This record gives sequence, structure tokens and C-alpha cells, in this order.
Amino acid sequence: MIHLTDLVSKPAKPDITPLLDVVFILLIFFVVSSVFTVQGIKMDLPEAVTATPISGPSHRIRIMKDNTLRFDDQLIDMRELSFKLKNIITTANGPSSARIILECSPLAQVAVFIKTADMVKTAGFEDLIIATTRP
Repeated sequence: MIHLTDLVSKPAKPDITPLLDVVFILLIFFVVSSVFTVQGIKMDLPEAVTATPISGPSHRIRIMKDNTLRFDDQLIDMRELSFKLKNIITTANGPSSARIILECSPLAQVAVFIKTADMVKTAGFEDLIIATTRP
């Protein structure tokens, strides 16, 4: 007796190997590129016993030891800072939704610190966070 195979074909299963290759390549790309986005400027901050960590989105103003200003790691002057602060107020949902962190080098002049803090308050921000380190 001759046995003939069934003429009914089995349903084809999709091959997901190319999909997995693409997913792993994207994963590697994002892991490698995220390492490069963490870089910042090293600054010596003043010490404070009451220092607490802050998380979440915020804008950073840095007063360097040579009294230059950096806003989100861009070198700016006082006039540009005033413009950027007013721009944040108009584009955000009010001053309470945007946070400003002020980092000041211990070697910077106090007058520059006071003028910068006053400019932030004048722009309409309710909370100004002054960055410090724990002793």
C-alpha cells in the first residue's frame, strides 16, 4: 500500500529573526548614544548641610569662577539671560511649571550672583533653587 502525504499545507509561521536583529541594533544605538548626552561642566559648588537632591526637568544657570554665565551649558550674557527667562515664562504653563537651578562657583563675585538671582525673580519665577553640595 502506498501512503501519500497530505496535500493540505501547514500554515506558514512568520520569521521574526530580521525583526529581532533590528530591535537589538536600535537598542545598541540608544545605549551608546545616551552615554554621550550625560556630559556637563564640572563645577565646585559651595557646601551646605541642608543640601537635598533635586530631580525632574529644570533649567540651569551657572556662574563660573570668571563670572561668565552659562544657561543650559550655553555661554550667554546678562541681556540674553533676561530674554531666555522671559521666553520660558511665555512658553511654559506659567512660572511655577518651570524650575531654575542656580549654580555658582565659590570664586565668583557675589554681585554677579545677586544680580542673576534678582533677574530670575524679576522675570516671574516663584522658586529659585540654589545648587550646593553636602560637606
